[in-house]
Amino acid sequence: MNSVLLLGRGLSEYTDMFNLKTHELAGKRILDCAAGVSSFRSEMKRKGFSVTAVDPIYIKNPDELEVLAEENFKRHRRFHGDFLMDIKVKGEPLEDYRRAVFREFLRDYREDPAGYIAGELPHLPFNDLHFDLVLSANLLFLYEEKLGYSFHVEAVQEMLRVGREVRIFPVTNIHRRRRSIYLEGIMEEFADHEMIIQRVPYHEETGCNEMLIIKSI
Repeated sequence: MNSVLLLGRGLSEYTDMFNLKTHELAGKRILDCAAGVSSFRSEMKRKGFSVTAVDPIYIKNPDELEVLAEENFKRHRRFHGDFLMDIKVKGEPLEDYRRAVFREFLRDYREDPAGYIAGELPHLPFNDLHFDLVLSANLLFLYEEKLGYSFHVEAVQEMLRVGREVRIFPVTNIHRRRRSIYLEGIMEEFADHEMIIQRVPYHEETGCNEMLIIKSI
């Protein structure tokens, strides 16, 4: 998965990507699946919420992750430099914001490593229904050219095994500005589950502003 960019998102982005409502999350156990270097876990912990982050990169120590993140910043700038100049998050240039997110992640990763579990889809190191809510951002559907249909099916099955509700953002291939070619098949595979595609207030300018919610039977 070297082709997957390691760029973290912050709490405000997660709130918009997943239509999160604070009052609905109280007392829930939340899993950030393929969390990468996002600061969601750290920011939520400071607010008193229970969040676990899982990602294969957590086998690396903080210094190694710092090097890896810098490589990804350079790679992103090289391929998307023109795009980055015009984008701001919370009033900050996008790269500055991403670096701030990474610094917040790295601080928490150093201070509280127990909240960061090394693991990857489609085999997660958790017991059945251990979590109330599983969030998965910017992996499934987005990388449809690199992650095949069978991987998508197995990944969704696994997230439903460990969580009572799964939210996946986006349901689009953002690079092609359309819904993923796998979305219809996934919805048929899990047709016996409660399921909805919901519009979210994120990436509205691109039209790629939908997430998929699936609940365990």
